[in-house]
Amino acid sequence: MTKTTLSILIAAVLASTSARSAEQLERVTAEGSGRSSVQPYAPLNAMLDGLQKYGEGMFRLDFRMQPADEKKGYAITPPTLALMHADFYRPLTIGADGTVELPVLPEAEAKDADIVTNEPKGSLRLNGTLALNLRPEQVDLATVRRLDRLGDRLRSELLPWYARVFFPRFGGVRICSAQPGWELQWRDAQGQLLGLPLPQAKDERDPLLKPGEPARACAVLSGRENWPDAARLVAPAGTTLSVAVR
Repeated sequence: MTKTTLSILIAAVLASTSARSAEQLERVTAEGSGRSSVQPYAPLNAMLDGLQKYGEGMFRLDFRMQPADEKKGYAITPPTLALMHADFYRPLTIGADGTVELPVLPEAEAKDADIVTNEPKGSLRLNGTLALNLRPEQVDLATVRRLDRLGDRLRSELLPWYARVFFPRFGGVRICSAQPGWELQWRDAQGQLLGLPLPQAKDERDPLLKPGEPARACAVLSGRENWPDAARLVAPAGTTLSVAVR
């Protein structure tokens, strides 16, 4: 299992059906044919609704649709994606990079809704990534520790006990930039400004990199460091944040 992407779509299915292997957490392939069901929407809707209820605005889910075979591309161009219900048909906007914004439906609607596509069976996948609603200048250790607690709560609220073993835990905030240069700063009891450089995490990769972009250096704040809550991140311009897992 990589430590860069959380495949929420499979996790949502786990929450409503049965446990799958850890390998299946990596990717999901859509199984629609014509406008048949790609995926029942209720599990996804429950996940999105749960994030709103228990995530305190700190997390979001970013969805991206891709062809199952990147070299072959989509079987039908342009691809379409929609929510279908007995009472409505709602096309979903697909961004140039494949991003898709999924709505939160009332539970009564979601339970009978499907995601449908014009693509043939097995030709596309829809990946979901857990992302942070934070900017680098908003990060301090108190916030990272809050995220850690929220991650545990989301895991317990949104996943049944039998699925949790397959789903990674929140491992911290991954901080990535073109060059290392991250620091934590805080003031001691005497008001003196203290600074501590963050070490580079050699095994971490920036999941937000696009194909062809140069590698970026990364560090991770787990919240388990022996530094005060007030220790605040100071990072180079262009720094990105993402969820690390363990």
